[in-house]
Amino acid sequence: MKTYLYFSDGSGADASREAGTVCAQSLSSIVPVTAQTTALFFTRGEGVEDREKIVLTHDDVTASTGHRVREIARAFAQAANAGPHTSGVIDFVDLDNSVFFGDLSFVTGVDIKLQSAAS
Repeated sequence: MKTYLYFSDGSGADASREAGTVCAQSLSSIVPVTAQTTALFFTRGEGVEDREKIVLTHDDVTASTGHRVREIARAFAQAANAGPHTSGVIDFVDLDNSVFFGDLSFVTGVDIKLQSAAS
């Protein structure tokens, strides 16, 4: 079974790009963008060049413990491999309900840039 990760930006998940799920297996990279942001890039399908992304905002701890990208990548790997005793959908960062996978409570913002099936 595939694993899907759920994200919401804290705006109520009642409009486009306020929430979304991504297939964990479509992750292509996790990279630091700034000291306070990390981007997760996803492929849209086999052979499709388009990449979608979700950008997480977090505290800046680069001077003390290093960038948060390492912790985010570890949490993603754990969530992606959480089966078989899950429903197939895992809350990764749900700011609407203050639900965080693992120890991701340092995430303060989610910017969802996913294409809808209709677009």
